[in-house]
Amino acid sequence: MKVIGITGNYNTTGDATGSYLMADSSVLYTGRPLFIHDFASDFVAAPSIVVRTGRLGKCIAAKFAHRYWDAFTAGFSVKACQSDDWRLSALDRAFDGAAVVGDWVTVSGTEDPLHAVVEVKVDDAVICRCCLADMIWPLDDVMAAASTRCSIKMGDMLFTGDCAEGLTLAPGMRLTATVGETQVLDVKVRR
Repeated sequence: MKVIGITGNYNTTGDATGSYLMADSSVLYTGRPLFIHDFASDFVAAPSIVVRTGRLGKCIAAKFAHRYWDAFTAGFSVKACQSDDWRLSALDRAFDGAAVVGDWVTVSGTEDPLHAVVEVKVDDAVICRCCLADMIWPLDDVMAAASTRCSIKMGDMLFTGDCAEGLTLAPGMRLTATVGETQVLDVKVRR
């Protein structure tokens, strides 16, 4: 399983669009605590809509890319800032717990998955409301581009971009998210 991340794709952060990879061990599912590690001074979490691939593909044409994802949810991409060893900087987005993922909402069970509203909260304060249709670089194009570099396989995850500015994590924070009226994510931050 691969976890592919996109940055700056929702016109909310002003960042240029880029990409990164995370380890499969980075995935932290809802209901489990997100631990702040000791190897960096700060950890910044950016909310994202996460898409799951449902079939194998290589060099997918954009017009067919909608066939390759079967579910979506809310998530957070966590980045270590000012880590203690610059030689390991490539792992600042790939450590255990860096990819927070909610419960999956199936495409087949959603009337219009591209316009399903994802609402993300931190300690009951709404920090963003977005949908896949808000992306600058459309989902079909992102999936097609990623598939030219590596085969897309069942269960791969795509963090579609930062829906809001990242927030510095602190012990005691509670990260939650809903898709429509359904809560899909609930994670507490601990040290």
